[in-house]
Amino acid sequence: MADEMDGVDLFNLHATIVNKLHEQFPKFKLIEFYRSEEERKPPTLNELPALFLEMDFEINLDGDSGSEQLPLIARVEARVIDSFERKNSKINIRSLAAQVAYYIFKNKRFHAYNGSTAVGSATLDTLTQDHFYPSLKSYEVWRVDFSIPILIGENIWKQIGETPIPVYSYTPDVGKGHEQDYKEVEL
Repeated sequence: MADEMDGVDLFNLHATIVNKLHEQFPKFKLIEFYRSEEERKPPTLNELPALFLEMDFEINLDGDSGSEQLPLIARVEARVIDSFERKNSKINIRSLAAQVAYYIFKNKRFHAYNGSTAVGSATLDTLTQDHFYPSLKSYEVWRVDFSIPILIGENIWKQIGETPIPVYSYTPDVGKGHEQDYKEVEL
């Protein structure tokens, strides 16, 4: 039977990722998804170091479990940002980005505390310096990319209620009127 995992609530997944990264890295003064255009102005020094997150999706046809859920790969870009004016900024930003990458590599899971965000194992994709984020050109920026397989939607195999007990009987003692002739299958 197909995996009975419920589809992912994307709001819960985003919140879970932010919360777990906050817990693991209290050094980050700011961790957030989708900094809006108005907020995309460069962070202030008292917001640094910061971790800006974005998520995109890719169809994952290999992850089709036969449950009629949409299989996706959630691709997360985590930008580690700090000021280049700090002492040892080049090594500090690399060290912090490597720590984030190590956390993703080691832990691999972003399950919510209440268990409602069931996701696959995270895979670390890249750890690289990011030169291509125009509003952050005067900052040290490194990017940690990771991906998480997820399912969206209701699972048609989700069982509700009691599991039926298999029974058997032999012909001609089958069907209505022969309920007393049935015996439970011993597993």
